[in-house]
Amino acid sequence: MTRGLKKLYNTVVEIKFYGQKQRGNPALPGFERKRKKLAKFLIDKCYFDSPPKFGDFYLVQIGRRFCEAGGGAEEHLHKNWYELTVVTDGKADIITNGKKTEVKKGDIYLSFPCDVHEIISSAREPLKYDFFSFYTDNEKYGELLSKLSLICPADSRVFRDGHIPALISDAMSELSGDAPFSEEILASVFGQIVIYTLRNTLYGKTARTVMSVSGAEMLCYQIMNYIDTNIFTMSNLEDISAALKYNYAYLSGLFKKTTGNTVLSYYQRKKLEAARLILLEENTKIGEVSERLGYASPYSFSRAFKEAYGISPKQYSKRRSSN
Repeated sequence: MTRGLKKLYNTVVEIKFYGQKQRGNPALPGFERKRKKLAKFLIDKCYFDSPPKFGDFYLVQIGRRFCEAGGGAEEHLHKNWYELTVVTDGKADIITNGKKTEVKKGDIYLSFPCDVHEIISSAREPLKYDFFSFYTDNEKYGELLSKLSLICPADSRVFRDGHIPALISDAMSELSGDAPFSEEILASVFGQIVIYTLRNTLYGKTARTVMSVSGAEMLCYQIMNYIDTNIFTMSNLEDISAALKYNYAYLSGLFKKTTGNTVLSYYQRKKLEAARLILLEENTKIGEVSERLGYASPYSFSRAFKEAYGISPKQYSKRRSSN
């Protein structure tokens, strides 16, 4: 089992401050934290509730942040969107699904749906970055992005491109006004951003880096990435077999041999991580979380959650609310 696989397994423009709590109980990241100043939003256009569509792409969020020393973005769960983090200055660690990647000025980091994601700015060189979150219902782009999510593990998500930072800046400027043909321009800009992303990742240096690992490791990455990005839609583990076009018994045996863990244990852990973050971020009933993640009943979900974290989801939700 390689070291990398072990780590991977195991709408207003305004100025405001973004608060995050420090970790308390290590078994429950995000639980019982103290507030501190993390990042200053220079631009934050957020459309989580009703993303507008421009051409083939839905805009979820776009903006610009300047981080405090050691600040950043607290651990959060991406839902159905992709996200680009464009480092315009400074340095940071981006932690995705437990895997840390160092980024610096000029780097672009790609995040996928259902990623568990956190950014920690350098204390000496505070991070400044732009971000762009989106999804698509276009069949062609959807298929290419899904393919990309299967071949890019969390430590192979960084690329560089001179066009994308300028295009994101153009989009923020266009969204701040009400000029003629604005929707058409934004549709073109977002399309170019996605195309440059695909060009650099599916066909560029990032793809060559990913392909340098062994066939067994790549298949295990694909299994984990499929689970990570489909955690809310999988009906059972056989879905992996259908998506990757391999017999499930073969995939299961290969995964165990390569990682030292079972596909089932990885799937169960990712479901609980997603549940914890839903409870952390949203005012959601236990039964709804259970149903959303495919548990047989709220009781079976509560039992699994308590076994993993030593506290029931109801207690966790109540203590989170009190903090």
